[in-house]
Amino acid sequence: MPDLVLITTDLDRTLIFSRRATTELGGALPADPVESAGASQASAELSHAARDALLALPGYVRICVATSRSVARLARLRLPFAARYSIAANGGVVLDGGAPDPEWAARTARLLARAAPAADVRAVIAGSAGAAGGRSGASWLDRFGDEDDMCCLAIVDLARLEAGRYADLSARCAELGWEASLTGRKLYAFPAGFGKEHAAKFVADRIGHEAGAQPQRLAAGDAEHDRLMLADADQAWLPAGSELAETPRLVPGCRVTRQPGHGAAAEIAGDWLAICRGAARRAG
Repeated sequence: MPDLVLITTDLDRTLIFSRRATTELGGALPADPVESAGASQASAELSHAARDALLALPGYVRICVATSRSVARLARLRLPFAARYSIAANGGVVLDGGAPDPEWAARTARLLARAAPAADVRAVIAGSAGAAGGRSGASWLDRFGDEDDMCCLAIVDLARLEAGRYADLSARCAELGWEASLTGRKLYAFPAGFGKEHAAKFVADRIGHEAGAQPQRLAAGDAEHDRLMLADADQAWLPAGSELAETPRLVPGCRVTRQPGHGAAAEIAGDWLAICRGAARRAG
């Protein structure tokens, strides 16, 4: 039997793509919706090629999705592959079989106790945006995401969000015990100490304990929230056209795909399948 493999992978703009992202990035392939935003609008799609490769992975492979989505937004997805473990809220939540892992939940509770309430952070963001709008006539804040105790998400107008104002906002969040980050038009703030890399190691250790040996770790992601998780993996992938692919030196040894978008997801999933099949042949 080959060694156990753990794949920790980001979702949005790594495995799944909105139609807007596909238009922006390119790399379109035949795909099916895996999320519905209401009515008949599909807000995320998974390509047939990536789906087929993921479904063909051998039984000794464990997939753990690792997203900055809240638990509620993660629950909107209907992914066609099995994943006992899931990481949500940028590492704030580890789900085991769909339920929060108690040990990890206790860690998160300690971090939340050290930080100001999320409502205070949203108030700082709204106040900063309101002050900017008062001077320029137009705010850089388009809207807030769903209210959540573990995450503050705002959609911003990058053309109006000045670098100095973002730096000031980040500093004010830090004073409240939160860490701000900007990924495309999404301004995130998470309590200090969150991080996909911490949760991914927890899952790897849990799986290793159950199996009696540490798994080989593969990972994929596209943005700063993924960087340390990718650095901890044995092999890691970056989708072409992504934020991190523009500065691959930040994740030494990462493979950058040849194509963006759905083409990147298909290439990444295909590489995972080839690696696992090669290991099975060597073991046999």
